[in-house]
Amino acid sequence: MRYGIFFNPNAGDGNAEELAKKMRGKFEKANHTADFLTASDPEKAIEKIKAGLDEYDGLVAIGGDGSLNIVGTAFVQAGKALPLGIIPGGTVNNFAKRWHLPMEEEAAMDLIIAGHQRKVGIAACQDRQKAIISSFTFGAFADISNEVRQSEKRKFGLIVYPLKAIKQIGKDTSYPVEIKAENYHEKLKVWFALATTTHSIGGREYVDSDYDKLHVSILHNMRLRKLFPLLRFIFTGRLKNSEAMTYLETDKLELTPLTDKTIYSRIDGDKGPALPLTVEFLANYVPIFVPEKPENKN
Repeated sequence: MRYGIFFNPNAGDGNAEELAKKMRGKFEKANHTADFLTASDPEKAIEKIKAGLDEYDGLVAIGGDGSLNIVGTAFVQAGKALPLGIIPGGTVNNFAKRWHLPMEEEAAMDLIIAGHQRKVGIAACQDRQKAIISSFTFGAFADISNEVRQSEKRKFGLIVYPLKAIKQIGKDTSYPVEIKAENYHEKLKVWFALATTTHSIGGREYVDSDYDKLHVSILHNMRLRKLFPLLRFIFTGRLKNSEAMTYLETDKLELTPLTDKTIYSRIDGDKGPALPLTVEFLANYVPIFVPEKPENKN
């Protein structure tokens, strides 16, 4: 069998190429062949992956949710997905953690060689021109995330996000948005909205339901009196029963801004396209290599 190995040689600590070489060596020992897939920018990488979809029996992606998004975008644009192996290399690795994939590199490679697969859902927007592997957000907290500098993250760590978010409470940072979903249609002043393809964030469950749907959480009409539920959301992700929260499970989410301000999204940890957008869930779209254990079959 022939595999493609996608990685960004300039990402992270720069060891992605070494991991790709190790993975290729494991494929060769298993009597498979493998080619490296790299490109100078995400758009070229997407085109390169799409061009190889008819040549390969599977793909391996090295990196976090952002790198997986490049592969997923190639899949949704082409309307075709190959079995996908994941060697986690990001900061959060939410998608990999949800499906119980090893964080240790050698174990992740051995899992891919073992070959056990299951199909999982992802999402897409922009008429299936952009994938959503793990998370889609918009609102004040997403704006903050889009603006936080790498130097601030290195200096203060992830605490920089909630600290900046708390400073925004009480300010006019909510966006009026018309929201349509299954059996739902409202106009809300959205402070922050999060849609995830699974029921967990960073490997931690934030809602009780595990349906194959978009899990949508919307914080709206935020004021200082709602500071406690906001803090609870930031540190635990759990806000389902709060009056400041609207929670939905849906296959389709239509978002229309009711303001002249540009509302940018954030997708899988990177800045995304502006609203209006329609987000759709694609059930059982991507076969991924997973551990063959009974507890991971649900």
